Amino acid sequence: MAPKSRQPQRSTRYVLLLAVFVVFLVGVGARLVYLQLVAGPAYAAMAHDQRSREMDVPARRGSIYDREGEPLAVSMEARDVYAVPDAVVDKQAAATAVAGVLGGTAEEYLGKLNKDAPFVYLARKVDVERADALKQLDLVGIGFQEDARRVYPSNELACQILGFVGIDDVGLAGVEQYYDSVLAGTPGKVIAEKGTRGIPIPGGVSVQEDAVDGENIVLTIDKDIQYQAHVELQAAVEKWGAKGGSVVVMDPDTGAILAMASTPTFDPNKFATADAKAFRNRPIVDTYEPGSTIKSLTAAAVIEEKMFTPTSAFVLPPTLKVGGRTIHESHPRGQVTWSLTDIVTNSSNVGAVKLGIALGEDRLYDYFSRFGLTEKTGVDFPGEAMGWLPPPAQWSASSIGNIPFGQGVSVTPMQLARALASIANGGELVTPHFLQALPDSPDKTLVWPKKQAISAETAAEMRGVLSAVVTEGTGSGARVTGYSVAGKTGTAQKARTDGQAGYAQGKYIASFSGFVPAEDPAVLIVVMIDEPSNSIFGGTVAAPTFSRLSAYCMEHLKIPPTTTKTSSTDASHTADDAVTGEPQSDKD
Repeated sequence: MAPKSRQPQRSTRYVLLLAVFVVFLVGVGARLVYLQLVAGPAYAAMAHDQRSREMDVPARRGSIYDREGEPLAVSMEARDVYAVPDAVVDKQAAATAVAGVLGGTAEEYLGKLNKDAPFVYLARKVDVERADALKQLDLVGIGFQEDARRVYPSNELACQILGFVGIDDVGLAGVEQYYDSVLAGTPGKVIAEKGTRGIPIPGGVSVQEDAVDGENIVLTIDKDIQYQAHVELQAAVEKWGAKGGSVVVMDPDTGAILAMASTPTFDPNKFATADAKAFRNRPIVDTYEPGSTIKSLTAAAVIEEKMFTPTSAFVLPPTLKVGGRTIHESHPRGQVTWSLTDIVTNSSNVGAVKLGIALGEDRLYDYFSRFGLTEKTGVDFPGEAMGWLPPPAQWSASSIGNIPFGQGVSVTPMQLARALASIANGGELVTPHFLQALPDSPDKTLVWPKKQAISAETAAEMRGVLSAVVTEGTGSGARVTGYSVAGKTGTAQKARTDGQAGYAQGKYIASFSGFVPAEDPAVLIVVMIDEPSNSIFGGTVAAPTFSRLSAYCMEHLKIPPTTTKTSSTDASHTADDAVTGEPQSDKD
């Protein structure tokens, strides 16, 4: 019997092998199609990320100038020094070399080079000269990037106004923070291909987006007046052994702030090592009970209501009982008949309360609101505080016996300056501001709103009343030779800060607020001295500082003299300004 043929079996095997091979080819093809068409973009992106690095190109921060074009804050060319740790062959040697040029310790840099990271900064904002010296060492894996370093040429001058920026040039305080979006600009980008050791590939793809530099800004600050304000304030704080103090110098017509100083100060070039308490721009962020300076607003309210005139006479008893409390004067006296002007000139607590009672709680609150005491001033500065004036519904029976002379109400020096400016300028409540111009955006119009607080007639009468404070009353220390001066003294006991009601024993704020020349004011100045020793009265402690600073402003701004009389800042006071606080309103 003949053997069976094996040909059909071989054919079946071939067919199976061919099928397997076809399936394999189809699978490979499908995989290739998937890799190329479906997953291709993702893998390409991964490959791109592995061989390229995106780096920001810092925008140059805009400069800050004073009203005369003097630089207050500028950005100087600098370099960032970075490393690609895996590309550094001898990390110890590199760390030692970097420390030798940039300063610091080799251990500090070695710690950074040993990090498990594709990129680390070794130093930021290095001087160009030192960066170039390091670059000449040609250290593999060490790179350099252009940057800028913020510099404040005048160091402590206007430090609380300007503020400072962080390591990434972001404004962290002051005008630098408030106008950060204007000053900062827009960073650019560079994307460059690099090899496995982090070194740029010659001829590799490089994409760059140019940075847009920030805009320059011009402030209303006058650098010379700012310096003088700083000097005079520091001298007063030292003379009277005070805890601190502040000064505001403002154009009462426009609200432009010419100077603003606070103590203690700091150097914004070294802000990281400064006491954070020194960062406070006290005229804007701190509140206090203003005391007798408020009497000018109470007097203006009754004149505006046509209830009384500056010559209206009042019979004033030695003390006055209101709501179970007895209101005293700063110094004992008998019964007197004084005019409204005399009440303000002699800083009478009893007289101010009688005016407040005649006006009534609702109208007194309304006028204090008109003078801006129930709202923020709108100044272009971060963190503005607002004083406290409760609505009449929250007043006690004795509130009308202390609010008219500035007790039981708090304000910021900026609020007080704004309120007083309405008397100086003819009745308008201005918006205090630091920004004068945006030179890189000439078409942009800056608008600082105003609103009417009192009539021009009332403002004129009050300028006369406040002039008498200086010529005849408690403010004689504020006189300026050759110029008429108007203003009001203030001496207020500080409220307790330990959670207990009442006032801190022996702690006062002495102040003087005024403007010059009285008839057509060019500057308004508020001086506040915190916790002076030896003397506590605003007419003694703060008024002379006002006088010297005013005299400087008149000369610097070339304001012609308005009087021919010779005055002395050391003139003896006809009366001490009234002290507001517990001693003037004791309970029975």
